[in-house]
Amino acid sequence: MSTQAMAQKFPGYYPAEFPEVGVIDGINLGAGEIRIDDSVYRVSPKAVIRSRSSKKDSVTRLRVGANVGFRARAGVIVEFWLLPRNYDK
Repeated sequence: MSTQAMAQKFPGYYPAEFPEVGVIDGINLGAGEIRIDDSVYRVSPKAVIRSRSSKKDSVTRLRVGANVGFRARAGVIVEFWLLPRNYDK
């Protein structure tokens, strides 16, 4: 993790390190899919979206071009953390 990433201030419900980090390239929630860094993942209907302002945020906060940390189990994303634009992985 870069020094800049370590210097970011995140709420206590954000992990010290994210399991995976990437940029959202495409979203098709109707099909339950999201593309991050050119890899396609399924999105659990119970996926939790966390932002710096809310421990449980809306799935509508996921946008193309957004930096995200995420946790996937068997190719299915179960948790997202919204990251600032200047986040350096």
